[in-house]
Amino acid sequence: MTTPMTTLPDVESALMFLLVPQFPSYRFVTSMPAGDPTKITVRITRVSGAPQGFWVDQPTVDIDVWGFRSDTMSVSIAARDIQAFLLAQLGVSVTNGVIQRIVTISGPRQLPEVNQKLARYNASYEVRIHP
Repeated sequence: MTTPMTTLPDVESALMFLLVPQFPSYRFVTSMPAGDPTKITVRITRVSGAPQGFWVDQPTVDIDVWGFRSDTMSVSIAARDIQAFLLAQLGVSVTNGVIQRIVTISGPRQLPEVNQKLARYNASYEVRIHP
């Protein structure tokens, strides 16, 4: 008898469902749009990870925050506010799954940005999620 694999939640969507209502003044995306952002823009990207059996996924997710270089402090604060909120989420249900826990792999730090008008902060998180 074959046991079917459970379809695991898309972690990028799950984090969108979690973060958008909490931070309505930021723009959340999974790929950066063309041109300069008009407000703080947050990109959520799954970069690695694998299912832990049939029921749980454990991806690594990068969260990049962009804003104007003239307001770098706001970009830094946004990245740290997102981190604080994420770390407080344990056993939270979202539209497409349940987030068991989120752990920081690499905390918010400024990275070089090709577009000299923008400041960029990046952090990496391990997310444990199931249907």
